Amino acid sequence: MHRYNPKTGNTRRYDLPIRASALALHDGCLLMAGDQEIGLYDPATEAYERWCTLNDEPETNRTNDGGIAPDGSFWFGTMDDREKDAQGGYFRLGPDRQLTQLRLPSVMVTNTMQFSPDGRTFYTCDSAEQEILAFDHDPETGSLTGRRLFASTYELGGYPDGSAMDSEGCLWTCLWDASRVVRYRPDGSVDQVITLAAPRPTSCTFGGADLKTLFITTARVGMSFPALDSRPLSGSLFAIHVDVPGLPARGFGVGG
Repeated sequence: MHRYNPKTGNTRRYDLPIRASALALHDGCLLMAGDQEIGLYDPATEAYERWCTLNDEPETNRTNDGGIAPDGSFWFGTMDDREKDAQGGYFRLGPDRQLTQLRLPSVMVTNTMQFSPDGRTFYTCDSAEQEILAFDHDPETGSLTGRRLFASTYELGGYPDGSAMDSEGCLWTCLWDASRVVRYRPDGSVDQVITLAAPRPTSCTFGGADLKTLFITTARVGMSFPALDSRPLSGSLFAIHVDVPGLPARGFGVGG
């Protein structure tokens, strides 16, 4: 894990006990999903406490993306690490640490766990099918209904990966293998496209004092040496100013 301070430019690397795929803030520590477990990591002491494991997952599955729901629970998905079978599922870790599996169709690669500002729409990605999906979400009960296609990324040529929600209810989604981050309006239409100097953006989040800086992570995994020579910034962290601020990060166990 890497930490970057945009004010000072200082960076730090942490060696983690698991392959962390998603993080959430919790009382000065980091709740993290990785491999087939959930745990709490303290960056100050580098201590890790395992909270729970995914006992019934296929052996080749691992966790992938995650996010905090309006009630403070941690939602995350799994994927087939071989990227062969549609056997990835969705899970909810409640503030009481109770883990439940969400009754959603299995997909090969789960990505994006975002909610609209009013908490009434849930967004997720079926990356292998190049689809961003939307569900009606009841903030009181957590139930999901009305599964529908929000946007297809086929014409843009990439696979939807991680996303971030801004204060106008627009979803910013990274398109793996397309060098793009796309801002989708609540009706699913494209509002803005940012083109990066790296082909594989993986996720994004808002930061800065006014939440108008979009930080974008990228990957270099699986790229050939010629591809890396032509795209030397692959694997870099990008920071781009946007006009509409994002939403403040919500911590685990903090609802409302």
